[in-house]
Amino acid sequence: MNLNTDDPVGARNRAILFGLVTLLVLGIVVGLSVGWLGSRAVDSTGMDDVKAPDNQPGVSEDDPIDDFTASSTPTDDVEETTEPTEPTETTEPTVTETTETEEPREPTITASPVTAKEMEEVYLTGRFPGLGPDISLQVERKEGGVWADFPVTATTDERGAYSTYVQTGQTGANSFRVTAESGESTPTVIVEIT
Repeated sequence: MNLNTDDPVGARNRAILFGLVTLLVLGIVVGLSVGWLGSRAVDSTGMDDVKAPDNQPGVSEDDPIDDFTASSTPTDDVEETTEPTEPTETTEPTVTETTETEEPREPTITASPVTAKEMEEVYLTGRFPGLGPDISLQVERKEGGVWADFPVTATTDERGAYSTYVQTGQTGANSFRVTAESGESTPTVIVEIT
């Protein structure tokens, strides 16, 4: 390869070589910067700080754990027996009571996210207990103190649940609710549009 500075071809080859080396160095610097920023982002989420417990009572290390959700098996006919353990200085025995949660009787609504940018999708989800499937729902927004139809509708599923999303360019606090064709409405949810 001719790199002679007195020769025009050599000068051109040197310029090309210099450009390639510069691009290579810039690529390495950018790659390292992106990698470092990515690791900082992961560190800030705390994902690397989460650790699984070493030993759980009653679970051997050879037993696979298939599901971490609570069991819905009735426990009325089962006697609970607890193996005594040696208490530590800071722990005291506690009594755990099982409580049943009642299904809400009133319509519900949840917005996600509650703070959004203009025209960002904001999901509205909830449930109308007691309503069956395929009931038409109308999303409404409060405008000037009056509820007005927002151009979004939804339909209930077999459990009375619904899910839809809204998008708006109206900045500030936006009050939304969902109303069934029967006239029943959810509580108000406020979404801040920035």
